[in-house]
Amino acid sequence: MKKMLFFITFLLTVIQITGQQVKSFKTTDGETLYYTSLGKGPKVVLLYGGPGFGVGPMRPWADSLSNQFECILFDQRGTGLSSNVKLDSTTINLKRATQDIEDLRMYLGEKQLTLCGISWGGMLAQAYASFFPENTRNIVLVSTLGPDLSLMSAFNDNMNMRRFPNERDSLTYWNNQPDSDLSKMKRDYFNFISEFYSHSVGYKMLPQFFGDTKFSETMSNLMWKDLSINYDLKPTLIKYKGRCSIIRPRQDPVPAESIYQIKELLPQTKIYFIEKSGHFPDYENPNELFEILKQIL
Repeated sequence: MKKMLFFITFLLTVIQITGQQVKSFKTTDGETLYYTSLGKGPKVVLLYGGPGFGVGPMRPWADSLSNQFECILFDQRGTGLSSNVKLDSTTINLKRATQDIEDLRMYLGEKQLTLCGISWGGMLAQAYASFFPENTRNIVLVSTLGPDLSLMSAFNDNMNMRRFPNERDSLTYWNNQPDSDLSKMKRDYFNFISEFYSHSVGYKMLPQFFGDTKFSETMSNLMWKDLSINYDLKPTLIKYKGRCSIIRPRQDPVPAESIYQIKELLPQTKIYFIEKSGHFPDYENPNELFEILKQIL
């Protein structure tokens, strides 16, 4: 009986610690955006990539970290739970995206934020630290591009180079097919597969990825249009004096030069490498990724 009571008490404690809550806040332009809170401890805002994907794939990150941190899974404007918003060039842009995070900070009552972002999420974390350096405590950048888009074409070249010949042929074939649920799914698979170090892992994990999030093409197109004009953080990121860590998968198609562009602006940056992993270390080497995160957050 005592063992049973202990087990029940333990389960209730785990539920209390890791129980999630969906919350919302009002932005300064009157929109309602949503986030999911998971765990207890110092707050960490998790930012996902795309732009255009909801934050769902970062739930395992929060599960891993929730015994030490309160993880804020933030659905950026136009994605996930925050999709029911006005979408145009005045609402989907870099300035507004960073202001949304600032509005979240004020709602949370935090003096400074710790941000952890992957891919585009890492770019957004850099942008917030650039525009609100005094309000940023720590940025953790995973599989991130640098402070501008100078290496974007090299990233695209690496993506194409890493597709096997049959994958390039398949992508060409499905790009030429009429739009349908099947053709869109196939395009997504053959677009993303070269981001994995192990393509066999990629084919196994991509169904989970697309099941965990939905892609907003409208949000993505609007944001990339703005980024092509306004994403140059070099003059402002240098003002940030807080902590910065970069987790670099060794086989990420993002050129390695990106992390040294950041390091040049932020000499306080610490760099951590994950071996045998592409752009998605959370799928290819999750245990190593989460252990590093626990050390540096």
